[in-house]
Amino acid sequence: MPTTEVAFLNPHDAQSSLDDIRRLQDTTRNEIVRRSFAMPRVIIVALGLFVGFASIDLETPWQLIGCALGFGLYVAVGIIYEYRASVRRQPTTQEVLYHSTVLIGVCMIFGAGRILAFALLDAPAHGLMSQAMAGAVLAALAYVAAAPINRSVMRSLVQQGSGQG
Repeated sequence: MPTTEVAFLNPHDAQSSLDDIRRLQDTTRNEIVRRSFAMPRVIIVALGLFVGFASIDLETPWQLIGCALGFGLYVAVGIIYEYRASVRRQPTTQEVLYHSTVLIGVCMIFGAGRILAFALLDAPAHGLMSQAMAGAVLAALAYVAAAPINRSVMRSLVQQGSGQG
């Protein structure tokens, strides 16, 4: 007949287990941030933003196709990232606000690029080499250039969201 034996942890083993859990949680949080702003992902997102923004000034059928491809790529990269992530976590309100702020900033840079292209380069309003193309180049480059800053801010937000801030 099997005996049921209850094993209790001594305080040292319990503390060691808690330390391991905290270390693994920190590793998980760092991995989430690292994967979120991995350079291949950042470049593909910037390419999607570029195609979507650059196609705004094209003729009607190409405008729709370009916007669908570009912004579709932008969204698809996020969906694929979440689907393939080994760890899923609910983003905090601060993280969602920060991502929204980054997207608004990229749109503002795109608008500023359009204005600069009109004012400095006298770029046409429509066509392939238009104001939208210049704004799209500026927005995509700014998104890639800001990746290290975004990574740093997200790391601090993820740590704050875990109660370690």
